[in-house]
Amino acid sequence: MARVLIIDDDELFIKLMVHALKQRGHEVEFALDGLAGCRMFAASEFDLVVCDIVMPEQEGVETIKIIRRARPDVGIIAISGGLSLSHTTNIDVLHIAGQFGADTTLKKPFQLSELTTTVDGVLASRQAGRSYARA
Repeated sequence: MARVLIIDDDELFIKLMVHALKQRGHEVEFALDGLAGCRMFAASEFDLVVCDIVMPEQEGVETIKIIRRARPDVGIIAISGGLSLSHTTNIDVLHIAGQFGADTTLKKPFQLSELTTTVDGVLASRQAGRSYARA
């Protein structure tokens, strides 16, 4: 199956995602912030990255930009529960993540079955050399 890197600062949520993806046969590693995630990504080969947007140290959009520049072929799924950049603006951070290189997005909370279906879809699309289109 695939090598997946999860970048998220919520350790409990990471454990749930790791468990779901390992059950599907994927090899999964994780990082707790964007800086650590970029270091792990640079040090190893991954087929897909699941990246939270709101994190300490380095936020997800910047992390996605760095990963996309390094490897245009890698699949990227952006995830987030917070939809605005601040309390005073209503800017959809998941939409912005898509503009900066995420193949698709998932709004937290989501079902783990939705995660595994999305992972499978992005991996299949990337392998076929096309963009992911959610059904």
